[in-house]
Amino acid sequence: MGRDVMEPQLWAVAGSLFEVSLPEKEGEQWCWADPPPPGVTLVGESLRGPHRHFRFRAETEGDVALRFRNRTAERAVVLRSVAVRVAPDVDPAARS
Repeated sequence: MGRDVMEPQLWAVAGSLFEVSLPEKEGEQWCWADPPPPGVTLVGESLRGPHRHFRFRAETEGDVALRFRNRTAERAVVLRSVAVRVAPDVDPAARS
């Protein structure tokens, strides 16, 4: 996914659930910007406090980019991308 090696990475294990949480101001709602990429399934969305939570199930091993869109009060469009690496449901130490 061409990310800088110094950036944090989100890892999920195939078959597990994970959430992406985005801060939200009143009247500015985040939404998932793209159709579902292969490898993850959106299973829920909720607003808890000042954050919108998107819950996903990691399905298959691979790299996924999740993109989210928001429109501010000034009508500017804001995009956020979260890179997720899905690891196989196998202990990496057991492969040796």
